[in-house]
Amino acid sequence: MTDPRNTKLAKVFVDHSMKVKKGDKVVICTSDLEPIDIIRETFKLCIQREAYVYLDVMGFNWFLDRSSYGGLVRTFYDFGTEDQFNNPSEIYKTISEWGDKYIRITSLDNYSHLNGVDPKKQTLRAKSYNDWFHNMIDKKDWVLTYYPTQSMAEKAGMSMMALENFYFDACLVDYKEMYKRGRKVEKVIDEAKTVRIIGEKTDLTLDITGRFGEAACGDRNVPDGEVFCAPVHQKTQGHIYYDLPFAKGGTDIMGAYLEFKDGKVVKATAEQGEDILLNGLDTDGGARYLGELGLGLNYGITQVMRNTLFDEKIGGTVHVTLGKSYKEKRGGAPEGGNDSAIHWDLVKDMRKPGSTIEIDGKVMFKDGKWLVD
Repeated sequence: MTDPRNTKLAKVFVDHSMKVKKGDKVVICTSDLEPIDIIRETFKLCIQREAYVYLDVMGFNWFLDRSSYGGLVRTFYDFGTEDQFNNPSEIYKTISEWGDKYIRITSLDNYSHLNGVDPKKQTLRAKSYNDWFHNMIDKKDWVLTYYPTQSMAEKAGMSMMALENFYFDACLVDYKEMYKRGRKVEKVIDEAKTVRIIGEKTDLTLDITGRFGEAACGDRNVPDGEVFCAPVHQKTQGHIYYDLPFAKGGTDIMGAYLEFKDGKVVKATAEQGEDILLNGLDTDGGARYLGELGLGLNYGITQVMRNTLFDEKIGGTVHVTLGKSYKEKRGGAPEGGNDSAIHWDLVKDMRKPGSTIEIDGKVMFKDGKWLVD
């Protein structure tokens, strides 16, 4: 018997996030078929909306290292050649061209499945799918979620039942009300030229002149709750310390510290996972520049999940993102934005005493709270 919350969640994906209608070409991307209830409910609704549907099992999620089922991704890294890493199947390019809308359901059953994999191999593969994934799908409509698994519960230090309740409570919310709250901060970003972030081991100034904020309310991420924009990537100055974990390749990067000069990372260290951080920064010419400034506004998410999709939404956090910027007018840079094969949302907790955000020299955020009406 299907948990009725899955039916409600499928409606969020299909009707709120994607607004699926007759004739749409919808790709449902899954890590595997384990969360069959949410997959079936989502598939059924798309069919009822008279869309054309392609179920992509272990396709895009496989290439993005978001599928651990059967150890197949690990097998590829252990036995694949450089030529194989550099040349993904053209089938995925075809799917990228065919689809109009992408519902992406990630459900890792083992968050440690890539522990010990050479990060250089992961970098090669990330570069290989950049054109058909980031430069095609990112420009279309898509929504992403990380669906509860036992491995996810263990990573967050929760029971499976507690995680499921937490997940559905965070996802099944009033998204219209979320937008109203986010719109207040969005207006501040729209009118701003500089953002200065001050906190523990942090004094970072970003230029956002001419850029527009995007109040995210379930359009691309579920759960959601942030305002983001693309900084002018050549002008970032200062330093930042990220005190929340960032998972990459089965390893948490902890305590990352970055120094910027004229937009570029000129110094980088980490208390854990430093080799992965440094390798990521060397992915390509854009990896050492910023692609996004995100401001977490979901005060209903309070627990650190060690999963960026959740942690970057925590009310009172910021994520200053390495790599690719989006191309949309709101939230991105239609022209002159940063380009890279990576998009790493590293998160800083700004709820600690003494943390502030200045907008054009005026304190608009203090100790985790926005001072806007």
